[in-house]
Amino acid sequence: MSDDKKKYCGIADAHGLESFFSKDENEDRVGILIMRASLNRQRHAVYYEVELTQEQADEINALLADGDYIGACKLLHDPDFVESFGIAGGSNETALTRSWEMIPDPSLDPYWSGE
Repeated sequence: MSDDKKKYCGIADAHGLESFFSKDENEDRVGILIMRASLNRQRHAVYYEVELTQEQADEINALLADGDYIGACKLLHDPDFVESFGIAGGSNETALTRSWEMIPDPSLDPYWSGE
């Protein structure tokens, strides 16, 4: 990992980024986040890890502060923004990869009322 990048992690699902943390400062949360993602697979929830510069992290945090959870998630899907990522949250890696490719899309949430 480059010196100017840090690892970030959290949960992404059909509604976008649910959470975004510095992994180094929240290592004790990783197991809980993976468990939460695995328990919310109906929303295609996945635990993700990415390496970002501080500028990139600030951009994600600005979107989240504005309530743009979908926009923040879309940035993490943009290969011009993120070089690589990791996902977890269940035992079926193929299903997790498919979920990552489909999200964000609120219509994938079977309990979403559309409001």
